[in-house]
Amino acid sequence: MKIGYFGIALCATALSATIANAQDINAYKLLNLSLEDPTLGSARYSGMGGAMGAIGGVSSALKDNAASIAAGTKSDIGLTFDLYSNNDGQCSFAVSDASLLFNIDHNNNSGYMSSAIAITYNRNRTFDSDIYLKDRSFNSTTNDHEEGGTDAVNFAYAGNINNQFYFGVAVGITDLRFEKSNVYKDANLTDDLISNTDGTGCNFNVGLLYQPTDFMRVGVGIQTPTLYNIDESWSLIENGVETTDLFYEYSYKIHTPMKFSAQLGFMVGDRANIGIDYSMRNYTRMWGEYANLKMRHLEEDIKEICKTQHTLKVGAEVNVVGGLDLRAGYAICTAPVLEAKEACDKLASLGGAYVGDYWYPDYDKDGNPISDDYYHGPLYSFTSPKLRQYISAGFGYSGRVAYVDFAYIRKIATVQYMFQQPFDEGTCDLVSTYANELGDQKYGSNHFMLSFGFHF
Repeated sequence: MKIGYFGIALCATALSATIANAQDINAYKLLNLSLEDPTLGSARYSGMGGAMGAIGGVSSALKDNAASIAAGTKSDIGLTFDLYSNNDGQCSFAVSDASLLFNIDHNNNSGYMSSAIAITYNRNRTFDSDIYLKDRSFNSTTNDHEEGGTDAVNFAYAGNINNQFYFGVAVGITDLRFEKSNVYKDANLTDDLISNTDGTGCNFNVGLLYQPTDFMRVGVGIQTPTLYNIDESWSLIENGVETTDLFYEYSYKIHTPMKFSAQLGFMVGDRANIGIDYSMRNYTRMWGEYANLKMRHLEEDIKEICKTQHTLKVGAEVNVVGGLDLRAGYAICTAPVLEAKEACDKLASLGGAYVGDYWYPDYDKDGNPISDDYYHGPLYSFTSPKLRQYISAGFGYSGRVAYVDFAYIRKIATVQYMFQQPFDEGTCDLVSTYANELGDQKYGSNHFMLSFGFHF
């Protein structure tokens, strides 16, 4: 029996008809699709590390606190471009934020003084994992590559009472695109298993802000779970030829956890702003639905290995001279799941494990059988997220009519690479990176963001 030391591969015969079974929808897949990058937004918002929920006045902050748009005094229209790159050579350019904000003065000296209406587009997540592994026993390699993102269009309304109490509500229409390619190569075989995931969802956001003094605001916000309708397809390209008989499509739903947040902001006149934002998501509250049935086994797995993620964002901006501001920020997200080794102790298997498909005769280049039980590799790989950090800086200039901002974000993420490995024809187990001496995998990515807009 031949089992590779780092055999993390995908083979044609492993992709059986059972791929369309609900067992393929596992806890790590739902977790990966539910995570967000908390500092993405306009360049001003990103430059402050996303800590603007209590500072307000910028449309990107409504995803943290819907009341924040009522804390400003100007209407504006803005657009943000994002040049993205990572350490693996991926590079993309896109519009990552767009907003239209109307601030309506009610001409009241007290009471309901003003209101705000906003329509925004925001990129919430960029999928950017790219992992390359080598099998030292069989001289094979596996390249696991992910790309895509999640976006949201928000429609929000907020009000200002006595310049002291602010409230806001928003509805978000979300869009998800996730593409994964797992390329396995050895002396006889090149397999590329490709999955494409598309989904749409909806959530609601409510927020409150209270300003007890001229220099401080505090706030709380709640974002309801997002319910996604997902369409997914799998295909296999073997030795450069797409195997049309191994193409599958199926649909399911995922229910992301609710987000609770709190904000604190300090405003030193027109000279400086300091923001502190905290949020939490309990990922044990995720669940999935397949064929209109709630998946109880999946729910049990999620409760076993997932946990609450805590996110802290801090940021500041200082007015240097005139309309010129300098900004800096930092955000940190704790791991939403157990350590890979601990998760492996709790779960014997995790979706997509059909061990009978892994074992089949292997052949040489001339078609002669080599053995009766050759192992090419596991059907599925999983990325287990750990600590994520975001370091940002930026600057901007705001005039009477127009403004322009620039920001840079450095993301540093730690993940653990996991996969399903069969030990024999009747036993399958979940194997962590620790079991294969891979340990933590760290990767970094960069966002160069440019925003410009007009006040009116």
